Amino acid sequence: MHESEIYECLTDSDGSTRDITFTPSSMHNLKAFLCLFLVAFDEGELYDQDGEAINLTPECVDSYVKTHPEGCIHGQLQSSNSFVSQVHLFIDWPEDEKVCIEISYFPSDLKNNFTVLAFFEILNKWWALLESDEVFVRYENASWEFYNPKDLGVFYHSTRA
Repeated sequence: MHESEIYECLTDSDGSTRDITFTPSSMHNLKAFLCLFLVAFDEGELYDQDGEAINLTPECVDSYVKTHPEGCIHGQLQSSNSFVSQVHLFIDWPEDEKVCIEISYFPSDLKNNFTVLAFFEILNKWWALLESDEVFVRYENASWEFYNPKDLGVFYHSTRA
């Protein structure tokens, strides 16, 4: 896709979120990602699958994930210095020592100075820290069949070489 087409997909206010999904990443990369991510998104709340609050620090989130054999963490976080004012963060880890990250935002929450370049700069920083095999950007819930990059809604997909 051309940059203008990606911009249109990222900013299309159709009522759904845009989901940025990194899958899978190893547990040892999670803390480095959280250190960068939680500097930008430093307000809000995170909860585990039982609704219990988790302290919004890289150390607490990383420790929680590493001390529970499987689970998920989710929450809404705000930022004053990112490309978007708020996101929903989902961290999911099955039993196999892997972790999947999804960051969702509503296009209406994009900052006025949003650019595709700025979006991909931060996306690539997150991806480098996570060292995940793949990254997907898609319209919300449009593609849930094993993160199929050819399925409806995925407008950006990249894999590690």
